[in-house]
Amino acid sequence: MIEYLEGFLLIDKPANITSFDCIRHIKKFVAKKIKISHMGTLDPFATGLIILGFGKATKRSGSFLALDKEYVAQGKMGVLTETLDLTGKVAATSRVLTKEELEQSIISFGNKYLQTPPIYSALKFKGDRLYNLARKSKLSPEELNQIVADKAREINIYDLRLIDYNEPYFSIKAHTSHGTYIRSLVNDIAIKAGSLATTYQLRRTKIGPFLVSNAIELYSLKCDQDVASNIIDLSLDAIEPISSVI
Repeated sequence: MIEYLEGFLLIDKPANITSFDCIRHIKKFVAKKIKISHMGTLDPFATGLIILGFGKATKRSGSFLALDKEYVAQGKMGVLTETLDLTGKVAATSRVLTKEELEQSIISFGNKYLQTPPIYSALKFKGDRLYNLARKSKLSPEELNQIVADKAREINIYDLRLIDYNEPYFSIKAHTSHGTYIRSLVNDIAIKAGSLATTYQLRRTKIGPFLVSNAIELYSLKCDQDVASNIIDLSLDAIEPISSVI
């Protein structure tokens, strides 16, 4: 069993597991004393790139969290769930937009917008995660809506485009600044054109300069040597946020 590791690992996360499940899988093959942390989570239903740090590299998570991200997402028009994704209960329905209406809405976002985060998110309020507060009904819907409204943030949109529309489903590619909730963006696109939408598929394809095409599928890692042979060393220059180089 490997006793020492330091560096980073690019992982292609499968659907229906958490980012911590990825760490748990790898911990089966390395010594318990080796520190492992993720450089930013993905929702359990989502797939794609996550970056894990090993050893001293775990202290550099802040540099990765600040990086821009790229996603491909599929939304379903005319339906909204409580969680803004396919895992939640249907909360409302609406009309289905035409392709032309959808394209015009996407264009109208420009390169910045003020985004209200979803209630079902890992953001904290008085020490508790919002998704816990929502699931346990510790606060009223009005209180939860006010909390997320107060946490609205301006995000940068570097690229946003419609890549497929097969009514009522549509797919977008979104390259945005860190902290963007794609579930919210999918619904916000629909809202701006007078509809509602829920994210049914989400895949992260890029973190800063790092591509999911260069990542290894999680379950192809079956022993300590599989892990060790895919560890990479990254300089600080390689992980500068996009805003610092534009």
